Amino acid sequence: ADEQLLVASEQDKRPNDWSPDGRFLAYSSVDPTTSFDLWMLPLDSNKKPFPFLKTAADEMWLSFSPDGRWVAYCSNASGAYQVYVRPFPGSGGKWQISMGGGQYPIWSRDGRELLFETPDRRVMTASYTAKDDSFAVGGPQVWSATRLRDLGADSNYDLAPEGRRLAAVLA
Repeated sequence: ADEQLLVASEQDKRPNDWSPDGRFLAYSSVDPTTSFDLWMLPLDSNKKPFPFLKTAADEMWLSFSPDGRWVAYCSNASGAYQVYVRPFPGSGGKWQISMGGGQYPIWSRDGRELLFETPDRRVMTASYTAKDDSFAVGGPQVWSATRLRDLGADSNYDLAPEGRRLAAVLA
């Protein structure tokens, strides 16, 4: 099919993730007054984007859980980038996952772990359980002590489907 413009605005945008059911495209957008915000683009006939998180802090790098009920993202509301989880769609709680800073969250395909990168470029994992509107997370553990290369604003790794290996650019 021919290409088509999905979102028309003057602001810089960066795609983050597709919802598992293919109904939403999450993206980051830079607003001159609020900096980085998270938006959702419904891919139904309406295709009218709506803000998911728009605050004075930076919010970016959103990742949908395998069941699509949760999103992990990063925010610097605390002064440093940390990884958080919220329910999707709708309102509810917010759970902080990283403790010493974190970015680029990735959910394991089996729905049991959430991985993220630390400021010193190590990959951490946190086990979790989600039931109804409740999310419980275990303390993050080092998944790999091997340092990743800093690619600036882009993620540098992905988890293999079986969940035991990473593809990454090393330092």
